[in-house]
Amino acid sequence: MKKIIYTAAVSFLVLSPLTGVAENSKELTSKNTAKYERGYRYNIGGWIYLHIEGEPYERGYQHGYLLADEIVDVIERWRNVFPQKKSWDWQKRSAMRLFWSKYPDEYREEIKGIADGVADKGGEINGKPVDYTDILTLNEMYELLSRFRTYLIHPVRSSLKWLLTRISKTGSLNKPHVGHCSAFIATGEATADGGIVASHSTWRATEETWFPMYLTERWNVILDITPSSGYRIMMTTSPGLIWSNEDFYQNDAGMILMETTLSPLGAWTKRGDPVVVRARKAIQYSDNIDEIVEYLLKNNNGLMANDWVMGDTKTGEIASLELALHHHSLRRTKNGFIYSCNNVKDDKVRWELNSLFGFGVTGRILKKDFKPSPRDVKFSELKDKYYGRIDVEVAKRIMSTSPISDGSFDCKITDSQLIKDFGLWAFMGNPTGDFLASEHPFKKTKPGYTDLPACGWVLLYALSPKNMYQPGSEKNLVMSGKHGRVLWSFEAKKTGGNAVYSTPVVQEKNMYFTSWDGETYAVNINTGGILWNTSLGWSSSSSPAVSEKKVFVGSNDGLYALDKKTGMVTWKKKIGAVLSKPVFYNNRVFCGSIDGRIHVFNSTDGCIEWIFKTNGAIYSSPVVYNNVIYIGSTDGILYGINVKTGEVKWFYKTGGPICSTPCIHRDAVYFGSWDNNLYALDCETGEVKWRFTTGWGVVSSPAVWNNTLYFGGMDNNFYTVDADDGKLKWCFTSKAAIRSSPTVYGGFVFFGCDDGRVYALNASTGQLIWSYAPSYHIEEDVYSYLTKPIVSSPVACDGKIIVGSTDGGIYVLDAQTWEKKTVVEEETKIPVETWIFLFLPLLLIVSLTVAYLYRKRGGKE
Repeated sequence: MKKIIYTAAVSFLVLSPLTGVAENSKELTSKNTAKYERGYRYNIGGWIYLHIEGEPYERGYQHGYLLADEIVDVIERWRNVFPQKKSWDWQKRSAMRLFWSKYPDEYREEIKGIADGVADKGGEINGKPVDYTDILTLNEMYELLSRFRTYLIHPVRSSLKWLLTRISKTGSLNKPHVGHCSAFIATGEATADGGIVASHSTWRATEETWFPMYLTERWNVILDITPSSGYRIMMTTSPGLIWSNEDFYQNDAGMILMETTLSPLGAWTKRGDPVVVRARKAIQYSDNIDEIVEYLLKNNNGLMANDWVMGDTKTGEIASLELALHHHSLRRTKNGFIYSCNNVKDDKVRWELNSLFGFGVTGRILKKDFKPSPRDVKFSELKDKYYGRIDVEVAKRIMSTSPISDGSFDCKITDSQLIKDFGLWAFMGNPTGDFLASEHPFKKTKPGYTDLPACGWVLLYALSPKNMYQPGSEKNLVMSGKHGRVLWSFEAKKTGGNAVYSTPVVQEKNMYFTSWDGETYAVNINTGGILWNTSLGWSSSSSPAVSEKKVFVGSNDGLYALDKKTGMVTWKKKIGAVLSKPVFYNNRVFCGSIDGRIHVFNSTDGCIEWIFKTNGAIYSSPVVYNNVIYIGSTDGILYGINVKTGEVKWFYKTGGPICSTPCIHRDAVYFGSWDNNLYALDCETGEVKWRFTTGWGVVSSPAVWNNTLYFGGMDNNFYTVDADDGKLKWCFTSKAAIRSSPTVYGGFVFFGCDDGRVYALNASTGQLIWSYAPSYHIEEDVYSYLTKPIVSSPVACDGKIIVGSTDGGIYVLDAQTWEKKTVVEEETKIPVETWIFLFLPLLLIVSLTVAYLYRKRGGKE
C-alpha cells in the first residue's frame, strides 16, 4: 500500500467567520486534537471521539493514524493477558485461518487501512510494525477466546466437563449466573413521550476471567463512521475495531442495536460468518428491524450466542432476538419495555445452550428453566416503577441502580430525538464510583493497568460536515504555568454519584449549588460550613437561581423553590427534568425542561403564567434582556420570546442542537451550536451579524470583557474573538473538551476542562498563568480516561475562584489576581440642621455684601 506522508496528515487550516478570515499563526498539532484528511479525534468526558469517513481503506487509515498509540496499547494489553510469550502470534494464525476468508472486501480494506495508519505512525508490536493480521486478531478476540469454551473443539474433554458440571453440586453451571452487559429499550406507553428510549452498559468481571478491567478500561472510543456506502454509524468500541465490542450502535436511518452475550456458550460452525461481520453489516445497511434480523441470522456461526436488542425510531417498534446456532426467538412490540442481562428467556435457545453438542435434547430432559438473576428482578421492578415516565434521565437512574450498575464500566443512552440529531449520552466508568486498581490487583503486574475514574455524564452530537479544524499548539499543553492554590474545599455527600455539574451562586458570603444525586447545599463561603442541605430527587445538574428570599433549582422531576434561610421546600412544580439554570426576573421564574417546554412561574406561589413548547429538549438556560427572553433548544433554534405574553418575537434556526446559554452584549445575543458555530445575532431582529466556525460543537456560554468574547469548544480549544466582527484574537488548546463557561476577573480568564483541570489564562494574550487539577486529570495522552472532568463554570469573588468538579468537590482557589473595582460616589445625605447651620450664615453674608455694593454704587452716581 502506498504510505501517506505525515506532513499531509496535519495540514494547516484557518478559521473562517462569515465576515472574513481569522488567521492563526500556530501550525503545530497535539495528540489529543488531531486531523487526518477527513478524520478527526477529540477527547471528551473520558472518551475519545473519533470521526472517520470515505472509502474503506481511506477511513481505516484515518482510524489507525489518529489512534495509533491507543491501538498499540490495547494490543499490548491483550498480549499481557496470555501467559505464553508466543500466544499473540498463535492467535493471529488462528484468526487468519478461521475468519479472514469470511470478511468481505470492504471490511478487509478497512482493516488494512487501520494497520497501515498505525504502522506509518510508528506503531510496533514486539519490535515489528503493526500489520493487518494484528488488527484482524484484535477484532476477533471475542470469538477466538470463546471457541475454547464450546463443544466442538475438544469433544471428549467438553463432554466430560459437561457431565461433571451437572452431577456435581459445585460445578460451574450450578454457580450464580454472571454476565457482562445490561440493556433495556422502551417505547409507546412505557416512555414519557411515546418515543424510544434505550440504554446499554458493559460489564467487567473478575481479573481471573478473560474479560478483566485491564482490557475494558481501554474501551473508551466513540466511533463515528460516514462510509462511502450505507448509513452513518455511531458506536462505542475499542481502538482499532470496525465493530462495537461494547455492543452499542445507532445509525442515521434511525436504528438502534444493542447486545448482551448469552450464557453458557453453545455450539458453533466454522462455515458461518463471524459476529464482527454480521453486526457491522446489520447496522451499516439496515433501515428496519427485519433487515437487521436478516443480517444477524444469515450464515450465523453461533460462536457467540447473543440477545440482540433493537429499535426503529421511525416506527417506534422495538425487538429482542435471542440467537444461538440452531435456535432463535424474536419478540417485537410497539408498546412496552424489553430488557436483557445475559440470561436466556426463550426455552429452545436456553435448552440448546445447556445441551451437549447444542441440539437441545439434554437441556429439555434436564428441564433447564428460566431462573431470574438479581438483575432480572431489578429490571422488572424498575420497569413497573417508572412505566410511562421513562426518558433519558430515568434511564440514567435505572442504569445507576444496583445490581444493574454493579461492575459496569460505562453506560450509553439514546432516544428517538437524540438519534434524529445523531447524539447520545455517555458515561465512562462506573456511574456509582471509581474503580481502584489497587483494590483489584493481578497476581503479576500488568503494564498500563490503572484506575478507572467515574468520568461523569456527557451529552454529545456527531461532528457536523461544516467544521473548521484548529490545529493545537504543543507549547500550550506543557503545563508551564504555576499551580493553583486551594484555600479550602467541600465534598458533597457520597450517596452514589455525587458529581457537581452545577455552577455555584454566591450571594451575601454564602454559596448555593447542587450535586447529581439531588442534594442542594447552602455553604458559608469563608468557612465551608453547611448552612443547610435539602434532597430533591436526583439528576441535579441545574445551577440554582437565588432571589432575596428563595433559591430556585431544577431536578429530575421539575422545579423547586426553597426558603433561602432554611432550605425548606416552599413550592414545587413537576414539569419534567430541569437540568439547566432557572432565571429569576421581575418576580417571575423562567426555566426550560427536557420535554422541550419553557415555563414561567410566579416566584411567590409557583402559579403558572405561560408555557411555550419547542421541538427539542432544553439544556440552555434562559437570559432576559429588554423584556425579551432568549433561550436555545435542541431543535436547533434560538428563540426570542416576549416576557409578558410568551409570544415569539423572532427565532433563528441553526444547523445543530443548541445547548449553550446565550450572552447579551451591546444589543447582540451570542451563543454556540452543535453545528460548530458561535453566532452573533441582533437582539431586536434576530438577524445574523457574524458566525465563527470551530472544529466541533460549542456548548460553553460566552463571557464578554473589553468587547472580546471568550468561550470553550468541544474541539478541545478555548477561543477569544472580537465581539464586533468575530475575528479570532487567540486560541488555547487544552487536553480535552471544554464544556465549562468561562469567567473573566482581574485580567485573567478562568474555565474548567474535561481534562480535569481549572485553567487561568491572561485574558489579553492567552498565556497560561496557572492551572489546578483537584483529582484525576489527563497527564499521559494515551490514558485519556484518567480524568475527572470539570463541567462547572468558575465563579469569581474577593480574589477567589470557586468551581465544582465531577469528583464531588467544591474548590475555593486563590485567583492570584484581584478585580479593580470602580469607585462609585454615593449620594451624601445632609441633615436639615446642618443645612441651616452652614448655609444660613453664608446667605446672610452674601445678602449684606450685595446690599453694601449696591449702596456704594449708588453713592458714586
